[in-house]
Amino acid sequence: MDKEDLKIVLLLMINSRLTYREIGDYLGLSVNAVYKRMNTLVNLGIIQAFTARIKSYAINAIYAYFFGESEIEDNDQLSEDLGKHPNTALLMFSSRNYLYIGSFLKNIDELDEYSSFVSQTAKMKSPQIGFLSGVHSASQIPYTTPKKAPVKYSNLDKAIIRSLHKDSRKPLSEIAQEVRSTPNTVSRRITKMYEEGLLELSINFYPEASSDIFSVLRIEMDSSVNRDELARKIMNKFSPHIFFIWVFSNMPNFMQCWVWCNNMKQLNDIIRNIRKESIESIQSDIIHKAAFFDSWKEELLYE
Repeated sequence: MDKEDLKIVLLLMINSRLTYREIGDYLGLSVNAVYKRMNTLVNLGIIQAFTARIKSYAINAIYAYFFGESEIEDNDQLSEDLGKHPNTALLMFSSRNYLYIGSFLKNIDELDEYSSFVSQTAKMKSPQIGFLSGVHSASQIPYTTPKKAPVKYSNLDKAIIRSLHKDSRKPLSEIAQEVRSTPNTVSRRITKMYEEGLLELSINFYPEASSDIFSVLRIEMDSSVNRDELARKIMNKFSPHIFFIWVFSNMPNFMQCWVWCNNMKQLNDIIRNIRKESIESIQSDIIHKAAFFDSWKEELLYE
């Protein structure tokens, strides 16, 4: 992928219903150029699905993120076993057999059970656990969160999200027919839910289908450093190579950067330059496989 492809991916991660023209306007590309690039990304398997989900913030779901070294060698079996649990949403395999596992908890009382499940199933000794509290993005589209939570979704809202769940780019006419409404009504509801932070429109992104290097940087910083300011500085300096930075409520001196590079030289240059900032340590893992799962949160759509 080149930088324009990555920028398209970033936009679709934030809003997978953007039209070709809207993407082109953001990036200064023609509609035809965007169409061809998106088709290539899909045909290569880098984008494998355009998805819609209930926004976790809207139902007070807790995003618990586990990471650590696994002793399991059969990645396919591990993916199947972890994916069976209703809390599991994301699994990424990286170098050193290091795992990154994203999960949704209904409440904090579920943490002990799920933590034990992850440790035993993945044979991870004392995995680190972070509670996601913020995302810095290189995308030109900001994240939205609901003004209040939890939110009660109407039957029509749930039906619309259910229709879009596995194909968020579905035409309005098809959605309207499925939910027994009108295209105008469906369009208004989608726009309202998205703008109010109730609807997540994204993609399933598979780095292993690309010849590029995708990695995770785990950064520990001095307690005197303003984490958000440092995150913005790193994002501005290295965008679009660093396309997400995650911060966690229970890890105030830690942040995690998602990095894309064409080669190892680019990655090493980024790491070397970040080391010049006020940080205590930086560790890098190269992602080689990802898997996405429907959790209990998606099951709400079918109740």
